Amino acid sequence: MLATVRCRTAQTFIRLGRRLHPVKKQTLETGAGAVFAVGQLLRDRRLRKPLVVPGADEGPSRYKLLHALEQEDIAHVVWDGLPPVPTAQDGEQIALTWQKEDCDCFIALGDGSVIDVTKAAAARSVSRGRSILDMAGFRRVPRRKLPPVIAIPTAGGSGTACLSAAVVADEHMTRFVLDDEALIPPAAVLDPELLADTPRDRVADAGLSGLCLAVEAFLAAGHGDARTQNMAAEAAEYLFANLEPCWNNGGTVKERNDLLTATRLAGWAASAAGGGYARALIRAAQTVCGLDFRTACGVILPAVLEKYGSYAQDQLALLAVLADVMDTGSRSERAEALIGRIRGMVFRLGLPDMLEGVTAGQAAEIADMAAATANPRYISPVVWTAEDCHDLILKVCSVSD
Repeated sequence: MLATVRCRTAQTFIRLGRRLHPVKKQTLETGAGAVFAVGQLLRDRRLRKPLVVPGADEGPSRYKLLHALEQEDIAHVVWDGLPPVPTAQDGEQIALTWQKEDCDCFIALGDGSVIDVTKAAAARSVSRGRSILDMAGFRRVPRRKLPPVIAIPTAGGSGTACLSAAVVADEHMTRFVLDDEALIPPAAVLDPELLADTPRDRVADAGLSGLCLAVEAFLAAGHGDARTQNMAAEAAEYLFANLEPCWNNGGTVKERNDLLTATRLAGWAASAAGGGYARALIRAAQTVCGLDFRTACGVILPAVLEKYGSYAQDQLALLAVLADVMDTGSRSERAEALIGRIRGMVFRLGLPDMLEGVTAGQAAEIADMAAATANPRYISPVVWTAEDCHDLILKVCSVSD
């Protein structure tokens, strides 16, 4: 009981602070061919020399971006060598290159991990000696103005292009979160043509990441913040409608564009409202067991919503209506339909319904890490202890000795 009181008291001040400091505005370029507007975005901001940070396998997208910069005769430097899973050390090297090459902004081209490490590098470039991992936590990014980051996502739905957080890993793949409004990229380019060749696994990772952001932001916002709830619900609706077609066959231009719209809405909603226990448990499972996001999310997100039970029933029932899942039936029926919709999509994406190979020690470590991450900063329908998180993990894992 005392832990609940402490969390709810802290969350009251967190929620008040977010309402007093609304999410900063962001310039967006959207639609097919939007990548060719990058030159104008730079000129409008009087930026002369970007450091381009492409993902490890961004062949066609990288070519289009560099061609767009060359067409506009914009000097630029390309930071090559980013691994498939970037770490904080990569961010440190990116920041050093930015300073050495006398650049004045960043362009991040890739999935959520690429954009996150570039956002972290931008913070590092003005940190005056503090490392990226030193800045992990809430509002620990320097108050000095960060160099601009133009985010160009190539995997729709994850939300990081419009999000106030950046997730980075150390050399042991332990994940840390930098959370500060200053990390929201001032500009994002959402070009559906760049998603056409995205590998299916990355589509699933990004889409489920966006869905987790949207659902938890909806629950965190509560009835007192209808604007954030509407953004989160619209993001969920776009993801339910477009993630599977884009995963199956690349989707149409409209489907990819709608998936990118979900990116924007989920990121803004999560920046305004925050996360919840599902995201905390997913990150912990990634760190402790090396799971990919899609596998951890596909199992943990619906299980968390189900465990919330009556505490979240009204909110989930409302989300079922707003996200066009089910608009008839009782509150419990609509809440169950929403959870069932998530589970059905996870099944069709070819993901498991249990986490295999987790040891008893790892289950305890996941629970402790998730509770420490979520409490008191994440606003959820009910406050959980580490024991509650442990019960949830045991339920969704095939635990081995």
